[in-house]
Amino acid sequence: MTGIDPRSAHLLDAILTRQAGVITWHQARRVLSDKAVRHRVRTGRWRRMHRGVYLTRHGSVTDRQFLWIASLAAGNGRPALLAGVTALRSLGLSRAGPGFPVHVLVPTSRPDRDPPLGVLVHRTRRLSSTDVCPTVAPPCTTAARALVDAVEWAPDDAAATIVLAEVRRQRLVSSAQVRPVLARLPRLSRRQLLTGTVLAPGWDPPSASAAPRKAA
Repeated sequence: MTGIDPRSAHLLDAILTRQAGVITWHQARRVLSDKAVRHRVRTGRWRRMHRGVYLTRHGSVTDRQFLWIASLAAGNGRPALLAGVTALRSLGLSRAGPGFPVHVLVPTSRPDRDPPLGVLVHRTRRLSSTDVCPTVAPPCTTAARALVDAVEWAPDDAAATIVLAEVRRQRLVSSAQVRPVLARLPRLSRRQLLTGTVLAPGWDPPSASAAPRKAA
């Protein structure tokens, strides 16, 4: 990168590598002048994807780039958590229906902004650090919180049941992990469906100690 000092260039490159080429105005201004950012946008080097969110790479927008755009746009410059079915997909779930809309979760205290097309923003008063998965980028909720939210946000009971069945089939989360999430979220319209499925016998695989022993 030309026109900036090596330390700033390294920081900018690290942001773009982590975020698949997506960057916010505030992130860019940490290492570039206002004039330099505007020049990159005006000349087409950076594409404006949403208010204050830019894509620095050319070509079609990839799925991962769109997730970053959704997260940064809905989070008002700070990454919002991918949530529900979107988070479950980031954590390995397959066959859970269409990938859109992208679901994100933000605290009610964050300023409200119009999200990009194809992004559905959910707001909550109950979001703790234990609900955040620290190892995934873009950041997302844990599998347990994602499952509870996905079931709650499903358009109908049939869609919710499909999500439950796929999560159980792929063993993404245990009943022990879901139980405290249910305790933190008292107002769930599908609590009975969740407890009757996730907390029922048969959700968790048999433990190794419970397996029958082979005859000597």
